[in-house]
Amino acid sequence: MKHYKELAQPHWQGFKRSLSTYTRLPIKVDWQQEVKHTSPVAFLPWVGLIVALLSAWPLWFDWSTSLQALLMLLTAVLLTGGFHEDGLMDACDGLVGGWEPEQRLKIMKDSRIGSYAALSVWFSLSLKWLLLSELLSVINHSFLGLILALCAWCAVHIIARFTPLVIMNSLDYVSAGQSKARSMVAQLSLIEWGVALVPVALMWLLAFDGSDLINILLIVTLYLAALRFYLQKKIAGYNGDTLGACEQFAEVLILFCLFVSYT
Repeated sequence: MKHYKELAQPHWQGFKRSLSTYTRLPIKVDWQQEVKHTSPVAFLPWVGLIVALLSAWPLWFDWSTSLQALLMLLTAVLLTGGFHEDGLMDACDGLVGGWEPEQRLKIMKDSRIGSYAALSVWFSLSLKWLLLSELLSVINHSFLGLILALCAWCAVHIIARFTPLVIMNSLDYVSAGQSKARSMVAQLSLIEWGVALVPVALMWLLAFDGSDLINILLIVTLYLAALRFYLQKKIAGYNGDTLGACEQFAEVLILFCLFVSYT
């Protein structure tokens, strides 16, 4: 038993660090470097699972699907502190508004909100609200439907949080000056990839039908390939803001795929 506890301890420490970093949950963490821990970013999909489960509470009430969707999105944003949405806004301001890689990175560092940031977050939240509302409306209002809706919502958050890991491990990190995100960047080991893939594989199987599995896998792969090409062209790599944007775009994409699949 002691041996298993020693093996699990680094994973537990990594998970707590990930929850503390990517959510506003009051998690007590020992941040000393000597504490052995798995890379916190490997637990991003697990953080997505926690966020999805906690934000799914409106599904238990017999409310309109539009209200359920709005409250689910609001709860998710409150749980994460708008962490990924902030990255989306900064990335869109820099990538679209800048002319040169250095200028784009500098704009991302600016705390002011530009027009591209405002437009991107408005369209992102609006699309997610509309797609989630429509998705919930086509699911049967029964206990089985509740489980299906919960699995779909978990799939959105889990798969979307896996996509930044692919970008992180396939491009170089770039930044203008010092960056807080730099400390969380990591090249994942085989074991850490396994940790990240477990919830992704589970939710993929639960949320999608067999015939849709391959199609949606292909769509997500094409999305990552296109995003990787775009980031390489724009800033010759990635930074924390573009990872947040990657996650937000993926949420919209997964919701759209779910809606198409279920209808």
